[in-house]
Amino acid sequence: MTIQVYCDPTTINSRKVLTGLEQLHADYNNNHINWFAGEHKSDDFKKINPMATVPAAVHGDLTLTESNAILQYAADLSSDDSMYPKDLKQRAIINTWLLWEASAWFPSCYVYLVENCIKPGAFKLEPDQKVLDGESERFHKCAGMLDSQLSKTKWVTGDSVTIADIAIAAPMHLHAASKLPLDQYPNVKRWISEVEKLDSWKKTQAPVDKMMASVSGSGSSVRTTVNYTQAVTGITEFYLYESEKAKGVHEPGDAPVDILVHDGRAHTPSFTLDDNGFSLHPFHSAHKNWEDDEAVRSHFYPEVVDFLKQTLGVKRVLVFDHTIRSEANARKKITDETNTSQRSPVMLVHCDYTSESGPLRVRQLLPTEADDLLSRRVCFINVWKPINRVVEERPLAMCDSQSTQSDDFFKLFLRYRDRTGENYVMKPNEKHEWWYYPKMTPEEVVLLKTFDSETDGRARFVGHTAFVDPDSKEDAPLRESVEIRTICFF
Repeated sequence: MTIQVYCDPTTINSRKVLTGLEQLHADYNNNHINWFAGEHKSDDFKKINPMATVPAAVHGDLTLTESNAILQYAADLSSDDSMYPKDLKQRAIINTWLLWEASAWFPSCYVYLVENCIKPGAFKLEPDQKVLDGESERFHKCAGMLDSQLSKTKWVTGDSVTIADIAIAAPMHLHAASKLPLDQYPNVKRWISEVEKLDSWKKTQAPVDKMMASVSGSGSSVRTTVNYTQAVTGITEFYLYESEKAKGVHEPGDAPVDILVHDGRAHTPSFTLDDNGFSLHPFHSAHKNWEDDEAVRSHFYPEVVDFLKQTLGVKRVLVFDHTIRSEANARKKITDETNTSQRSPVMLVHCDYTSESGPLRVRQLLPTEADDLLSRRVCFINVWKPINRVVEERPLAMCDSQSTQSDDFFKLFLRYRDRTGENYVMKPNEKHEWWYYPKMTPEEVVLLKTFDSETDGRARFVGHTAFVDPDSKEDAPLRESVEIRTICFF
């Protein structure tokens, strides 16, 4: 017999139930109850749940109106008891976490959701800092408990997913938009990223994305022009120094195309490096001196290394280069060979490495270790971060790797005075989907995958470019950002 559930998939506890049922491969049917339209208050629904809350479930003559009870019942019906084992001790541990989620974790996360997401998005109100400050102690106590547990186990109660994982993840399902203060809890961050990779979680993400776009207005798009490159019979090249040889060559950026660039903020949880080639993350840095390259190397590079190790779970990170793009460098010619770490934004659809130049760079930087390192997975990750102020003009746009094909990319030969490098540029393709994060702050970073040695279907290269945002004010301050180039060894 099919379980009839009554859910609005955008709400925390409804998503909990729907994700859990998907994970359990349960036989169920969702009767959509539009919470935002007040359908949960209708007389018909209150016959099912007099409390007028979602979710609810009906199975024969049984009615359940609490989300965790629905998960427990559905798990008991399942032929696979791994998500809710019959062993009484294991079950007691899971029940403990379910009660903790309902009594402590959900209420605490909900404060951040209301203040940082619902109030600014739906009601155009500023978050109440006093409310957030008042909740801080309880949140950090709860997050500390969860982090301590996850330091000992892969999932909340052991080596496999249980209904406790689904229940505890649900109040965090908008953790980025809610600005949950998770930076000091690496095990929680590692675990929630694993939850977000579950097929059951991904399947329930789309309604949440749609709701966020509708409520916050973050589903908007801007129309702009980006500079693709025509694929020609000969080679495409660009000289980064003044030379007679540059005359008559086919240079990149000769195929401007009008495109839509979509606001990616509502999709933050679902965009990943391996699926899409880019991802957005909170990043708090104490470094402020961006004029001194040596200070950037000695003080900021180590922060990036620690961040990537925690975020991506890599064994080793090599930071080998950086570029500062600032107002002071806005008029600097690209052929200027002095202080090449200081540049203006690049208005060209490109990717920084190719299938050949990625491994070659490893051999150039680490010649004695290269053979061993290249026998395992290697990724080049760019860490892109605003500096000094919010980005108000020429933001960064990323082309979703799931919308690209391998033959969309072709080589651009970069001619330096003493060497030749390789980038990828891209030819136009109407199937490309473009995304950006408006008003990025210095407390955020975008990770860009510019090379991955794995060829198993995951994203390997991401096309990206700065673009003219038509929503920018005429007097908007010029963009200032830092781009850190790294190699991650797995």
